[in-house]
Amino acid sequence: MNVNLKQAANLIRNVGSSNTLLLRGQPGIGKSSILQTLERDLPDYQVCYIDVANLDLGDLGMPVIDKDTMTTSYAPNVRFGVGRGQTRPVVLMLDELGKASRPVLNMLLPVILEHRIGDVQLPTGSIVFGTTNLDTDGVGDNIPAHAFNRMTVVTVANPTADEWIDWASSHSVAPEVMAFAKQYPQVFDCYADLDKKDKNPYIFNPMTGNIRAFCSPRSLAKASNLIKHRDVLGSALLPALAGTVGEAAARDMEALVNLADQLPLFETIVKQPLKAKVPDGAGALFILAFMLAGRVDADTLDPVMDYAERLSNASFEAHALFITALCSNKGKVGMACKNRKFTAHAAVLGKYF
Repeated sequence: MNVNLKQAANLIRNVGSSNTLLLRGQPGIGKSSILQTLERDLPDYQVCYIDVANLDLGDLGMPVIDKDTMTTSYAPNVRFGVGRGQTRPVVLMLDELGKASRPVLNMLLPVILEHRIGDVQLPTGSIVFGTTNLDTDGVGDNIPAHAFNRMTVVTVANPTADEWIDWASSHSVAPEVMAFAKQYPQVFDCYADLDKKDKNPYIFNPMTGNIRAFCSPRSLAKASNLIKHRDVLGSALLPALAGTVGEAAARDMEALVNLADQLPLFETIVKQPLKAKVPDGAGALFILAFMLAGRVDADTLDPVMDYAERLSNASFEAHALFITALCSNKGKVGMACKNRKFTAHAAVLGKYF
């Protein structure tokens, strides 16, 4: 009984002002990044991020003395988005809620249930949600039953390879890493869904002790940063990758990087779209498709589409990857759809979209 990241964001948008959603999932799958999605989708809200694991009681607020009445009132920390005259609703994310100390969690319970911090109410319409890891992850999450009962708790599934590639296309992820994700979709498996006999050396799995360097959407994005600097990293690339995504994934990525270095240059494809080499092999073609989608712009799209015609003759799937990756790139899809050659190719593939 899981939801994906898009469904989780939709739940928060629509019921987060009445129900505090608690998103449970294994490390690095993108739970925290939902706040960025909400910030984009809810421009009228003030976005507030609270790293609960790093809170102490004094970080939530302080008492203020009224000397006239000889009473105290509560002044919340500014990070909660409240203050005198503040009426703009907030989207409040309580990240790593399961790692809160018990006193901090007790102070946050009114925020969770009543949208109230101390004796200060959050602005009308405010949204509160939290994140935590799975109980079996073994990373120190502990929320008591009475706190759980104040929330709507949902488990967030790991993204699929195609879902992650859709995100990666708009976030400048290296084509070699996207090709790796396409060729090794098992890196997005969740250990909790595996049969005891199944072996997956790529993923986080506390049952087998693989809890340090492993593949996750987060670590794959970090691996992309390393691969983009491979020219200066030299022989340090492989150990750095191994320390980011694990040795098994690092060696497979290194093979794809070596393959990518043998592909025709983007500049050659633009200058000679009808003569530039079209490589053989699925891995090389996948890297090339993602590279073209990431590099192309309005000035180079015409010759790239001429080359894509030849690419389609070599591999239907690589050609479809190029078209879909460009369609998934929010910064480029508008440009692409103004190009007649692109729309003609997309129309041919339309039934597969």
